[in-house]
Amino acid sequence: MNKILSLLALAVLLVAGPAWAQKPAAPAAPTTAAAPTTAPASGGTSMRPGLWETTVAVQTVGSDSRRTIVSRSCYADTDVTDVARVLPRQREPGMKCENREVKLQAGKATWQITCSSAEGSLAGPAELTFAANTYAGKAELERKKKGAKAEKVSSTLSAKWIEACK
Repeated sequence: MNKILSLLALAVLLVAGPAWAQKPAAPAAPTTAAAPTTAPASGGTSMRPGLWETTVAVQTVGSDSRRTIVSRSCYADTDVTDVARVLPRQREPGMKCENREVKLQAGKATWQITCSSAEGSLAGPAELTFAANTYAGKAELERKKKGAKAEKVSSTLSAKWIEACK
């Protein structure tokens, strides 16, 4: 049951839409952790503004369960010129998540996903390769829960441009 919930939560997190459309998470308890090391990525994507359909397939490595979620998001000119605005935002129930170390080079974005809570963490690298009418990528994450064995969570993302936003 926990694996199914984990897969569903990760898939929802990856298709949540553009960063600017995200509702802020509930305030987290104060921590002594260092501030995020997010550096601004230079340049924009090669994506066309408009309605995009995104498909995310999530699987916990070693498990037979696999979830696929399809969603649609509308991106404006200002979104596609700022890679941070089109990257999927991780949302994990009860965790504070951030995209860190975002880099964009030659049409490929790379970043680190970090989520943490008192009960555990979820972290790992992610990447997307952009084209005018498509993008594709993956995230290879590791979920650690107190008192449990770490598990690998693998996600593949693909998207295609549908039409101009209405």
